[in-house]
Amino acid sequence: MASSSSSGLTFKLHPLVIVNISDHHTRVKVQAQHSSSAAVPAAGAASNGGAPFPPPRVFGCVIGVQRGRTVEIFNSFELLFDPVTHTLDRAFLEKKQELYKKVFPNFYILGWYSTGSDAQESDMQIHKALMDINESPIYVLLNPSINHAQKDLPVTIFESGV
Repeated sequence: MASSSSSGLTFKLHPLVIVNISDHHTRVKVQAQHSSSAAVPAAGAASNGGAPFPPPRVFGCVIGVQRGRTVEIFNSFELLFDPVTHTLDRAFLEKKQELYKKVFPNFYILGWYSTGSDAQESDMQIHKALMDINESPIYVLLNPSINHAQKDLPVTIFESGV
């Protein structure tokens, strides 16, 4: 999947990244449902009158290369994120970055990903935390909601403003 942006950059998003993000979201969602079904009589129902739990958001890094005006996103890995403090586990991020550098020495952290229907205000904390690794990180947002009328993939790539 390739697309151009208003800045003149061309983004190439490899299918593995979409599969990784979707898999990450699905695993976390199933784990949340499984743990809540043990505590709540109706599986997937919350203590708020039986309404379903909101889908979990997941976070990770996207890696790849930038050659001139073309940004290729080849792979991704999960990040450990504390939803209460809105902070990343920095030691985990640095270890993953080190391991990926050994296997893929030409790949760099280009930015990060999350799931949801829209970017949220709290996402800026993650974005700013990654700016010491990449001064202009990109943000890949995958909307896991099913919309049968939509023909395009539910993926949006945001660029950092200068």
